[in-house]
Amino acid sequence: MNQLRPLKTVRLIAGRELGVSLKAKGTIIMTAIMVALIVGGLILFKFLGATPTATIGTLGDTAGITNSAAAMLKEQGVETTVLTYDSLEAGRAALENDEIEGLVIPQDDFVALDVNESADSQLLAALNSAAQQAQIKKVGEEFGQDAVTAVTKVFTTPVPVNVLNPPTELDGSQMAVGFIVGFLLYLGIFGGGMAVAQGVVEEKSSRVVEILLATIRPWQLLAGKVIGIGLSSMIQISIYVLTAVITTKALGLAENFSFDIGAVGGWVLIWFLIGFVVYALIFAALGALVSRQEDLGSVIMAPMMLVIIAYIIGVSVAPNAPDSLAVQIASYVPFTSPIVMPIRSAYGVASTPEVLIALVIGLATIPLLLWGCAKIYSNGVRRSGAKIKLRDALKGA
Repeated sequence: MNQLRPLKTVRLIAGRELGVSLKAKGTIIMTAIMVALIVGGLILFKFLGATPTATIGTLGDTAGITNSAAAMLKEQGVETTVLTYDSLEAGRAALENDEIEGLVIPQDDFVALDVNESADSQLLAALNSAAQQAQIKKVGEEFGQDAVTAVTKVFTTPVPVNVLNPPTELDGSQMAVGFIVGFLLYLGIFGGGMAVAQGVVEEKSSRVVEILLATIRPWQLLAGKVIGIGLSSMIQISIYVLTAVITTKALGLAENFSFDIGAVGGWVLIWFLIGFVVYALIFAALGALVSRQEDLGSVIMAPMMLVIIAYIIGVSVAPNAPDSLAVQIASYVPFTSPIVMPIRSAYGVASTPEVLIALVIGLATIPLLLWGCAKIYSNGVRRSGAKIKLRDALKGA
């Protein structure tokens, strides 16, 4: 029974921290706002990413070329409609009323495109291609198949391009999911770490910690606080992830994804747990060095900057260069990997061995941090008054 008492103490402290955190109005309001933002953002993404449409008018004997251009646009993912007009006046009236994007008319034994203000580049390219095919067909009718082959080769043979180091290309869905992953992890890790630090300072300034340490050991108080607030943050992040996954599937967005959105959500939770423990221990230890909330910012500036740097690398650098040296290094450093590596996983550029190596490094770092942070916390939380130097807390002076 005596061996279970420390664990029971930790469980009681964790349960208290969990209850207080979940019942806090700020937590409830923040969770509701984030859920609304996730759902609203995904609905907006679906709306903005809807299938593009185009309506083309045709006049006279231009229907063949117009329909050919429409077929090319459909192959490019543009839902295209062709409307036929009996007169040039009717077609141009439709143009001016924005009923059509372009009007294909006969001109000089060929075709021309009338537009209201400016020609859509995709429509113009499709029409040019359709016109070229019509011309090639006409050459074949006049001069035979050999002429068609020669002309086709001229029009369709591009200059060969040899790419030595092709960059990794990301589609819009990968970039959107990567941004959401980075934001959720940044919010959870930074917010959870700050909650731990503020709780430590609050207990120290109110002298509550002196009463608690009369009956329990510092490491038990530290472990209970980290576990309790960590569980609360984990519940919040889980709600956000489930909301994102369910909404994505309900809107049909996941059907076009080149990755498993459920697997991405699972990795987010795993990496959040590692990142939270790493930063919660650091924030708790540094929070024990001060006795006032006003002084907290001066001691946690370094870990705050690390979280911000990881977030910037993940959402700003990684989308443009997911395989760059800076991104790869940040994927393995235990203070940045909890944010950067899951973003790379969402982008589909991190292999399974890379992810596992980063996980092992992150997990191996936790015991070392626990030893050092527990020592700083134990020596710092017992002393009130002026800010304690980190060197003194490590020495126990």
